[in-house]
Amino acid sequence: MENIKVCEMNISGMDCASCAGKIEKGLKALNGIADVSVNFGAGKAKVTFNPEEIDLDRIKRGIESLGYKIKESGKDKDEKEYLDLVRMGVVGIFILLGWGGLLGSIRGFNIASAAAMIIAGYPLVKKAIIDLRAKTISADVFMALGAVAAALIGDFLASAVIAFFMLIAEYLDKLTMDKARRALDELIKLSPKSARIVKDGREIEIAIEEIRKGDTVIVKPGERIPVDGRIIEGSSFINQAAITGESMPVEKGIGDEAYTATINDAGLLKIKATHVGNDTTLAKIIHLVEEAESAKAPVQKIADRFAAWFTPSILLIAGLTFLITRNIAYAIAVIVVACPCTVAVATPLAIVAGTGKAARRGIIIKGGIHLETLAKIDTVVLDKTGTITIGEPRITDIKAFAEHNEKEILLMAAVVERYSEHPLAKAIIKRAGSEGLRIPEPEDFQVIPGRGIIARYNGSSVLLGSRELLKDGRINLNHEMESYMKAREEEGKTALLIAHDSEVCGVISVADVVRKESKDAITELRQAGIKDIVMLTGDNWRTAKAIGVQVGIDNIEAELMPEDKVRKVQELMANGKKVAMVGDGINDAPALAAADVGIAMGVAGTDVAIEAADVALMRDDWRQIPEAIKIGRKTFGVIRQNLAIGILFNIIGVTLAATGIITPMMAAVAHVLPDLVVFANSARLIR
Repeated sequence: MENIKVCEMNISGMDCASCAGKIEKGLKALNGIADVSVNFGAGKAKVTFNPEEIDLDRIKRGIESLGYKIKESGKDKDEKEYLDLVRMGVVGIFILLGWGGLLGSIRGFNIASAAAMIIAGYPLVKKAIIDLRAKTISADVFMALGAVAAALIGDFLASAVIAFFMLIAEYLDKLTMDKARRALDELIKLSPKSARIVKDGREIEIAIEEIRKGDTVIVKPGERIPVDGRIIEGSSFINQAAITGESMPVEKGIGDEAYTATINDAGLLKIKATHVGNDTTLAKIIHLVEEAESAKAPVQKIADRFAAWFTPSILLIAGLTFLITRNIAYAIAVIVVACPCTVAVATPLAIVAGTGKAARRGIIIKGGIHLETLAKIDTVVLDKTGTITIGEPRITDIKAFAEHNEKEILLMAAVVERYSEHPLAKAIIKRAGSEGLRIPEPEDFQVIPGRGIIARYNGSSVLLGSRELLKDGRINLNHEMESYMKAREEEGKTALLIAHDSEVCGVISVADVVRKESKDAITELRQAGIKDIVMLTGDNWRTAKAIGVQVGIDNIEAELMPEDKVRKVQELMANGKKVAMVGDGINDAPALAAADVGIAMGVAGTDVAIEAADVALMRDDWRQIPEAIKIGRKTFGVIRQNLAIGILFNIIGVTLAATGIITPMMAAVAHVLPDLVVFANSARLIR
């Protein structure tokens, strides 16, 4: 297995979900192929092979032998598309001429109808033969059988019309998928083809593939940023719509992150590349969307079951129709009107459209299974810090007790928190820096999970944290201190006690600002029919309740450890709830994984967070949560409608054909109708 290689190829000509299955089946039959995965939504095949047994040319020939072509990357159109248009135009003209008998006939043969039949029928029969060799009975086989049968009984016009409308159906399928894929194509085209970098003190232009991590990239106003990186010189407003879906540009300066394909609206920027090529956020989004489009939703099982009995059933019905009626035209009509592709494409078409639309808005939904689950969500569980709140606490009050002053309290707290990564520590260090305090190193420190920190400073013990931390150290609060703590907590603030040599010195109050859109988004969730909204937090009850009051959440669980959050999510699911857990994707990863759907917020540029969730929101915008649920519901609704359309059409069409109500020509026209309806229905998602 050491010589196993993987290649990815763009394939043109796939116009139905069954095409992907046919390619996978055909390639797996070749010696040396270890695995094949065909992404119908993206029009790509990923082939794992042993180069000692098979080479790329043989793999390409295998694909082409099945009636498909390898498409060169970057080509939006291929010659076949133009040939199909010309062929349809010529056939249409000949059919009209044959209908009117304008070209006459030779020995009873209508010249125009025969010409139309040959021109339209050749590619149809060719595809049918390829499918039969591959042991696949597709719509092409049905239509070819109908066209040939019509020709054998001398009805060349009917044969031509059948083949003509099959050409139209295939072209419509191609247009439909092209439009559904447009969102992904637009993302792919966003990446610049070249960039300017600083090398040996000079500014040079190079191809995007030549940029390396650590290069300094120059981006002028109006240009797209070619890398993920950190701004080292300049400031500007950056349009991040391509990554986050934000409509308004964001102001950025030195030290801020910038992403590939975003637009520099104003000043000149110098950016140090941290991620290039396939490691950029844009590349990861494209990969995730491609993977999502190829992933089957559970509802696809309905289509798979339908397809399993569809072919033998149609052939049986056609045979019985002929035996009972003794009318070959009725049997031909049954075969022609049958449309397996409508049901086959119903789910993948909607998934491609739904995931593509979500991606344009900065919402990455990782597959059909998550789209379907989003549609069924009735409970949303929210982490408080970094989700309902911004996650960047600020010191609001410093209260000194005994003979201490505010600066002494702040300095002791800063010493204790100097090496802590906790968000509250960052607020304390930032405040101390803004007041010009020099922060000495602690002589020793110990983190007590869920309670606080104990450190040594100037030979003395300093405690910073909760009431429980001080109680563990046998340090008691008097009535004044307890009243002050409660008052701050009722305001939604986190009150941190600081003690020095077994004496309470003061209280530092820290507040995490509630996101301005949180309350409106929660209202939207309730309006969307979400029955239960639960807030989980490791903070104390008073602070949690105050935040809950601000945003309109009554169901609150506070003072939780990470494992407690997982347990709460599991309890809700055990009670029959369909749960979406919303968090930051890193600290909340266990709870996100436990929920039916894990939604991570503000994950742009964060690899771990993107991988942790089922749904990744590229910006810290609460309004994306109800929007993601709405997209899931609308997509799942369209899938069900498409399946119903396909199944009902086939039942009604076959019934009408078997009873002689519709002729083979009428059946050919009817064959195209469900494709048109499914296309129009799915187009509602694309808008």
